[in-house]
Amino acid sequence: MTSKEQDLKDLIKIEISGSEPCVKSVKFTVPSETVDREINSMVKEFAKYTQVPGFRTGKTPVSIIRNRFLPRIEAETMKNFYTSALEKISSGEKDKLDVASYTFPQTEPQKLEAGKEYSFTIIFNIVPEIKIPEYKGIKLNTIEIKVPDNRLDDEIRNLREMYGDFSKIDGPAAKGDMVKISYKSDFEAPKESAVKLKQLLETAETWAWLSDPEIIPGMNKALQGVSVGNDCTLDADFPADFREKEIAGRKIKYSIKILEIQRRVPVSSDEDLLKKLNAKDMPELRERLKTSIEFQEKQKADGETRKQALDKIMAEAGEFPLPPAVLAEAEQKEFRLIASREVKKESDVEKFKTEKDRFLAEAKKSATERIRRYFVLRKIAQAEKITVEQSEFDSHIQGISRYYGVTEKDFRSQIEASGGIEDLHIDMLMAKVTEFIVKNADSSK
Repeated sequence: MTSKEQDLKDLIKIEISGSEPCVKSVKFTVPSETVDREINSMVKEFAKYTQVPGFRTGKTPVSIIRNRFLPRIEAETMKNFYTSALEKISSGEKDKLDVASYTFPQTEPQKLEAGKEYSFTIIFNIVPEIKIPEYKGIKLNTIEIKVPDNRLDDEIRNLREMYGDFSKIDGPAAKGDMVKISYKSDFEAPKESAVKLKQLLETAETWAWLSDPEIIPGMNKALQGVSVGNDCTLDADFPADFREKEIAGRKIKYSIKILEIQRRVPVSSDEDLLKKLNAKDMPELRERLKTSIEFQEKQKADGETRKQALDKIMAEAGEFPLPPAVLAEAEQKEFRLIASREVKKESDVEKFKTEKDRFLAEAKKSATERIRRYFVLRKIAQAEKITVEQSEFDSHIQGISRYYGVTEKDFRSQIEASGGIEDLHIDMLMAKVTEFIVKNADSSK
């Protein structure tokens, strides 16, 4: 911050009012002499870099600059006032507020005029006063990890199924089988249609795996129970949001021929199973599986321990008011998440509308819990000076990008466009604070 900006911040007068919990209305006033100084300073800045026909850059008389660019000069000056005001209220010694969010009242702003003081009001949602609970040495129950033999037997049985080979059967076809079919629809596609659309309407030979996702809506149900040589029909209802627009929302009839059925046969031989899994013998395989299961169970136990710690901390924190604007924004986010979870196709929309009140209540409950937890853990983070370093954040972004198989640049662009950068940073900070609490807990069986 330059000395000039520091002067402006100090010269702005403030008046704080409001009795509503976590909400303060602050009137900022810039004295008339300061208004004149800042306008003149902005005129000089414009004169340095603005090109006007007939004058060299930087040589245009300030009177011409002022007359020609006054609206822009005033806009930039007011922007400086707002910036300095926000800095004053969030970092000042006397009237500092712990700001959670802010908005400007929906009123016409005062016109900036030379020789007159300039006033504006900002509504601040402020962080609630919280009595920080005791978070070191809290008692947590240790979760013991055991892998029973029957769990290993079940895993080996699943592996025999998973690594089994498909073999031809006569039928009837069941869920999980592979069915070779040919089909033809009663819908005639336009000649210029894409190959993918034509293949959806007619194909001489293809395999249908009787598991999600389906090739054609209703295909799996239609093929269950069929046998080779037994033809069948299907009335397919394509959803309105189907990827191929030409048949979206249409009902199309198919004639299907059953050419062959194959079913996965479990690996019966230990020797074959060991070979497929590159294991020396069954004891080594069981030990490998045990290690893998123990890791999964530890991850699950760690999650339960973190939840146990958070539940204790939040219970001790007690009730406190929440900033209404912050809570409202969190509720909207939660509601959008619920909507994306519940509405997968157009037919889900009406059902979602009938249960809207229930989903709104769910969003409010979830948002309230999340915001309360955030403010309590934020307080602990401040007390313990826990932060998320930029290198940690970058590493986290890289890890997520690799997991989803996208470039780091594309992933950053996506979350920046959706406003998710701050949420991701908050989630990382909350995770670090929770780990700190667990690490410093008193664990006992």
